[in-house]
Amino acid sequence: MTAEKKILISPKDILAIGFECPHCGASYSVPIQKHDRPTTLCPNCNEKILDADGESATVGTFVGRLKLMQTNKYGKAIRFEIACESKPDAKA
Repeated sequence: MTAEKKILISPKDILAIGFECPHCGASYSVPIQKHDRPTTLCPNCNEKILDADGESATVGTFVGRLKLMQTNKYGKAIRFEIACESKPDAKA
């Protein structure tokens, strides 16, 4: 038997978006309300984090839609399930 834990978040629960550089491993986050455009270059090593055209546009569209969801009344009613580890039951 396994114990299952579900974590559900609403759009209003999301406070920031995080980025991790695939080159140097540096990570940083930007508050959603202050996010005006995705950073394509790592502020630490100046290597590309996001492709300037495709990936950056996708992230920008996602954040824009998320902001819209946060301001609408249904922003509290919608829930996203996020991954969580399952652990074996101690009694099994």
